[in-house]
Amino acid sequence: MVIKEIKVKNIMTKTNLPVSDFAVNPYVGCTHACKYCYASFMKRFTNHPEPWGEFVDIKSWPEINRPGKYVGKEAFFCSVTDPYQPLEKKYGRARALLEQLLPTGISISISTKSDLILRDLDLIRRFPGAHVSWSINTLDEDFRKEMDRAVSIEWRLSAMKQF
Repeated sequence: MVIKEIKVKNIMTKTNLPVSDFAVNPYVGCTHACKYCYASFMKRFTNHPEPWGEFVDIKSWPEINRPGKYVGKEAFFCSVTDPYQPLEKKYGRARALLEQLLPTGISISISTKSDLILRDLDLIRRFPGAHVSWSINTLDEDFRKEMDRAVSIEWRLSAMKQF
């Protein structure tokens, strides 16, 4: 696994996605290595020779400027990576972004495969109308293990119940 820390100019990306006004991706790449990943097209923008699922760039960004412009808007975590992949435990980039966005008045939607999101439930609850979804492609754990390296289906369902 190749892990690099990178600096970006801005973490907020204006988007035409029907679910949000902004996409936020605190990582580039993902350790889940899902065989069916739609985001693997992003590899061509990374200059990584490694296969998708074998690299992650950890982003750092400047403080969000003009936070008032996000009132009444929605941010989607994450359009091309999982914000709660295992590296989040060490780097805490999703949590840092939630902390920065909390005072802006923005709404959030989060999509993950991880139970690590439970760590941030205290913050997520404070966002107006927050939405959280888990990606579950099967209930067959053996098949899941062939398809991705994310946490077990049981752990995902347990996290859903706790939310």
